[in-house]
Amino acid sequence: MNYWIAAFAVALVVVIGAAAGPLGAAVSVIAFAATLFLLWAHKLGFLNAWTRFGLDRFAAPFLEGDNYDRLSLIASDGEKLAKACTVAVVLIALSLLLPAYQVGILVAGVGAWYLYQIRRANAPAKAAPATLELPAAKGGAFKPAEARTETRVN
Repeated sequence: MNYWIAAFAVALVVVIGAAAGPLGAAVSVIAFAATLFLLWAHKLGFLNAWTRFGLDRFAAPFLEGDNYDRLSLIASDGEKLAKACTVAVVLIALSLLLPAYQVGILVAGVGAWYLYQIRRANAPAKAAPATLELPAAKGGAFKPAEARTETRVN
């Protein structure tokens, strides 16, 4: 079933992207791939997502042997595929409705916010500052004058 979802998502992105022309098709495929990676990075972290799926070890041809296994791992989550497809389709729809610079500003803003969210979600936990409780002296915080033992040297 996951193969059907993956095929549908890619086909939808390409068809909708083709409505915006060849550049729109390329932009939609790039947006789909980038969004899918960012969704995995939100769960695993940037470096872990990059190495978990072996994106640092891809070799041509892409659909043979180990590469096919890596791609099937990436496409195994239908929810992430649907989200990535939705982002790509919304991006193309916005580019058909609004001027390109406005879509670029919107994408840059949302992208920066999401990158910050990924970084915050995968940041190591900070240790709580240790509080030091000292036992209170008898009679309050200060000792009475007669209980002080000071030696004065002139």
